[in-house]
Amino acid sequence: MLCASSAWAHISAWFRDYDRVQSLAVILLYIQIACALIGSLGACYTGVLLINLAVALFALVAIESSSQSLGRTYAVLLASALALDIAWFILFSSEIW
Repeated sequence: MLCASSAWAHISAWFRDYDRVQSLAVILLYIQIACALIGSLGACYTGVLLINLAVALFALVAIESSSQSLGRTYAVLLASALALDIAWFILFSSEIW
């Protein structure tokens, strides 16, 4: 129990450091961009991947500029991209599997 509470305290302290969280977000966005670029090389379903690429690039601009309005816009775009991904998965899951 003591180990779990110590680990939780360490994790919560790490999340309170804004610079660490921001650097992790940037790394994850670069991974998302790389996956979208690699996936868009194929012939199938490139539109969804290019939309995810555009959203990830917009997020990088929003993070690097530290603009609150761009961050809010990114949140709306992220919610829209999530809805698009869910709809895409539901509509084309029979072709994927």
